[in-house]
Amino acid sequence: MEEEHTCPMCRDLFDRTQPFPCGHSFCLPCAQEAWSQSAGCGKRRFVCPQCLEEQGVVVCDCCPEDKDNEAQAAVKTCLRCEISLCEQHLQPHLQRPAYSTHLLVEPLMDISRRRCPAHREVFRYYCMDDREYVCPDCILEGQHAQHQVKGVRKVEEEYKVKLQSLFEKAEEKVKQGEMMLQEHQKACRSIIEDSSVSDVSQVLHMGSVLQAQVGQLVSAVINITEQERQQAMERVQEDCSRVREDLNQTESIYRFLGSLLDESDPFLLIWALQTDDSQMMTDLTSPLFTPPQPSMDKKHVLENVENKYREFIAETLRCLIELKRDLLSSPLTLDKNSAHPLLNISEDLRTVMRVKNRLCVPEHPDRFDHWSQVVSCQIFSSGTHYWELEVEGFWDIAVTYHSIGRKSKEGTAFGCNKISWSLTQQRDRKLAAWHNRKKTHLSTKMSGNHLAVTLDYDSGSIAFSEVGLSSTLLPLHNFSTRFTQPVCIGFGLYKPELNSRVIILKKI
Repeated sequence: MEEEHTCPMCRDLFDRTQPFPCGHSFCLPCAQEAWSQSAGCGKRRFVCPQCLEEQGVVVCDCCPEDKDNEAQAAVKTCLRCEISLCEQHLQPHLQRPAYSTHLLVEPLMDISRRRCPAHREVFRYYCMDDREYVCPDCILEGQHAQHQVKGVRKVEEEYKVKLQSLFEKAEEKVKQGEMMLQEHQKACRSIIEDSSVSDVSQVLHMGSVLQAQVGQLVSAVINITEQERQQAMERVQEDCSRVREDLNQTESIYRFLGSLLDESDPFLLIWALQTDDSQMMTDLTSPLFTPPQPSMDKKHVLENVENKYREFIAETLRCLIELKRDLLSSPLTLDKNSAHPLLNISEDLRTVMRVKNRLCVPEHPDRFDHWSQVVSCQIFSSGTHYWELEVEGFWDIAVTYHSIGRKSKEGTAFGCNKISWSLTQQRDRKLAAWHNRKKTHLSTKMSGNHLAVTLDYDSGSIAFSEVGLSSTLLPLHNFSTRFTQPVCIGFGLYKPELNSRVIILKKI
């Protein structure tokens, strides 16, 4: 029993055996792989991967066999007449009405397995309840009474309808995977290459300012930046490999389903569809792996730089701090689809302003419908990032899980749940930190409108600071946590007065 249920290709056991017409049995994944490879090579029919039935040449049974005339290769086998026919001798079966009910399949060397072993009649029907082929005598004897019995051609037609639906799903998923892979590769090249060029340029500029004293620093930072770029490229390649794996799996199913649709032998088609297709449906309905937004983590670069030159003069330290913020600055834009109708988003997606009258915006599942809030387009799941903002009026700046609720009142305001951390300035310019409905009053006030946010995802650190004179950072409040989901930046402008707005400053 174990040998009968062992796949001869992978040597794994499978639950139910459904042999090929030739008598060999395989697990579904191995059959799919073999048939997908055959389809990729341009073959139009399924063959047994073990005996390779296709390699045999079936000759015409009607051609005379003598020394002068050699029998022609058959192009079809008639299961009613139990003969194989070449193109010439096939014509009567195609033209004469008397042969219209005869079942023609691809040439077969042995049709004994297409015949009922009990009655020696060719199988022309299929019992859906017992999941087996039956001949007319089996039906007359009542062995399948009250069972759902259909003609083989009818079953073939029904299965091809089902196959067409699966085929279309596979085709759509293949297209989606190819598009996602192309877009991700393009975005990765742009972000990583541009970031690398910009970093080296900034380091070289600092070297010219500090002259020979920073020469060693320049070389060290370039080397560290290159290492970080290589690591970022490796992460990108890993993400692309996962996308390719999903794409290759879907393409394999796509080729498999395409081959099934082109299959003219109903027995092989029914065999393939009688195997458990739940895994195939799961693969087709499961979403493709969506790679995260690529980013380069400059934290290690800056730590090495600061450790080597802590003793530098004040001007050197100021240059290093400025370099730190430039390297960590990440792109940040506002997601218009998430913006509450009382928030006006600028064309460049970098400014949000509170308005008194609701704007006409389309419905969207990501849009906040109670609190006048908006989140960033960018999502972060690793690395260290830095942003500078210009803030005015009554504002709320938050780091929040991207999964935060967008509908209703309860649990969707920044800082009033476990998944967001925010800093708020009220009418009197007093500051407060919020997390999980807990409000922490801060004794300090901002002297200006220049705010900095630093996010270290890996260590779970969030720092809010005021950018003072000479670009020095004046700490306002720090949060420490452990992130378990991707985060984004959130902006809340709850009061229409005071000209409340936030501008994302672009680092040059």
